[in-house]
Amino acid sequence: VDINPRDYRAWYGLGQTYEIMRMHNYALYYFQKATKLRPYDPRMWCAMGETFERLGRFDDAIKCYKQAEGNEDPEGTAILRLAKAYQKKDDNHTAAIYYEKVLKRRALEGNGEERRDNADALLFLAKHAKRQGDMQGCEKYCSRLLDIGGTVKDEAKSILMEMRMIARTIKDRGQSKE
Repeated sequence: VDINPRDYRAWYGLGQTYEIMRMHNYALYYFQKATKLRPYDPRMWCAMGETFERLGRFDDAIKCYKQAEGNEDPEGTAILRLAKAYQKKDDNHTAAIYYEKVLKRRALEGNGEERRDNADALLFLAKHAKRQGDMQGCEKYCSRLLDIGGTVKDEAKSILMEMRMIARTIKDRGQSKE
């Protein structure tokens, strides 16, 4: 930084160093310097957003992730981080919108495999659909989770069983009224 104060990599590297040492306020200072030098680099904004999240400043983190997304984040990190930040704020409707964007982006990448972050998105969306009473949406997300396997497969089975029990109960109540 002393040699070339306009080198964004030095500021960014110092920010990362302070993140590792869990000195988030210092990291934030250096990430802010890096974003000023390189305002169109989504990596700088995502790093600053993650630091804001660690400090519990979710609104500031969301602003950073939106800035990163607006700068055409090539890896799609910002969209996933936005979804998770909204989820942490208990804004499940907005989180669902961003998780849908994550899945659409992954589908466009077209590698044909489900990724771990897809599983997180699908699980959130399945639970969200269940809370909304959207049986078809819930089944759609759960069927994709069943293809992934692992612990999410068991969770998907459990969600589907719950939804079917609810549907059966509603059906039984409808028949008993007749």
